[in-house]
Amino acid sequence: MVLGLALSACGGSAEAPRAAALPANPPRPAGCTPPTSTDLTKPGGWLNRIVSAPQTVGLVVDDGRGRVVSHEADSPMVLASAVKVVHLTAYAAAVADGRIRPDERVSRADWERWYVAGTDGGVHPLALQRLGPGPDYTVDQLVSAMIQDSDNAAPDWLRARLGDDALRAAAASTGWNDVDLPNYAGAAARLARPDLAPAGAPREQLAQVDAQLGRRVADDPAFHAEVEQRLATAAQQDPERYVADSQAWSTTNSRGTAAQLYGLYRAIATGTVPGADVAVRHLTWQGPTEVGTLGFKGGTFVNVLTFGSFLRRPDGSTGYAVILGADLPLTPTTTEQIPGQQQLALAALVSPQAFDRLVCVA
Repeated sequence: MVLGLALSACGGSAEAPRAAALPANPPRPAGCTPPTSTDLTKPGGWLNRIVSAPQTVGLVVDDGRGRVVSHEADSPMVLASAVKVVHLTAYAAAVADGRIRPDERVSRADWERWYVAGTDGGVHPLALQRLGPGPDYTVDQLVSAMIQDSDNAAPDWLRARLGDDALRAAAASTGWNDVDLPNYAGAAARLARPDLAPAGAPREQLAQVDAQLGRRVADDPAFHAEVEQRLATAAQQDPERYVADSQAWSTTNSRGTAAQLYGLYRAIATGTVPGADVAVRHLTWQGPTEVGTLGFKGGTFVNVLTFGSFLRRPDGSTGYAVILGADLPLTPTTTEQIPGQQQLALAALVSPQAFDRLVCVA
């Protein structure tokens, strides 16, 4: 997801760290007026969404100068690709302690064992266009595809390479305990073959199903092809039903809270996790801007839009913004809603007035 930043105008076993409690919101400023816009392509629409559908938005914005505002920050919500920062943190730690080398070679065929065509909005082909046709790549290039292009096969490959314990430990090191790990190939297989998952199963059970199905996608070419064919056929034959099925499916995917994602970004930006410099390098791939250097990762499903970030300003301060959106309307599309969500988050880190507008509704 390319983000255009134009905001200048606006001994013994140790116990796992616990996420720090968020402070109370600042007092509401004088002169707050109710937001009226319903246009989610603009920040005003998101402000109104917080008021009109409060349980569908979770957020934490820390301006890095002593003010923090939050809303539904401890409510678990679907994370979509925003959770890939957990994989990034695990990769950074593995680089730091020598468990993996950034220049380790990965064949395109091995990477694409985890790729389910037609399920990622075309980002895998874009990653290949950026990186070249192969026949192989470095692990660091796969990680760049995961962050810059939001490729789904790369995090599944990385999870298989590092192991679940590494990912869980990376999240726990930031206070994010019991992280809900996604398997994108497995989740796609479950969408194609809902009969392979118990009806009405809780997310904990579905996470195990997804992991098993993902491994089957990677190891069984015939099943891999069946999943792709079923999804393509469903999308072509009955698009409306496919969208409705995708909406219901999206609610069954990996979850976390805005507070947990905020804690992870804060740990990366402050260098309190192993290999933080590696994670920072990947998150800040767009480079510096006039308002600072932004590290970020977003995510989308058909009715889910997520965003986590930190902003290192020229004065040395660092702000953080996480906004999670769920059960979003399909018109405008989720992709069209991205600018409104991101501009709301980042404007609050640049403009005290924009921060105050957020305090008015949170």
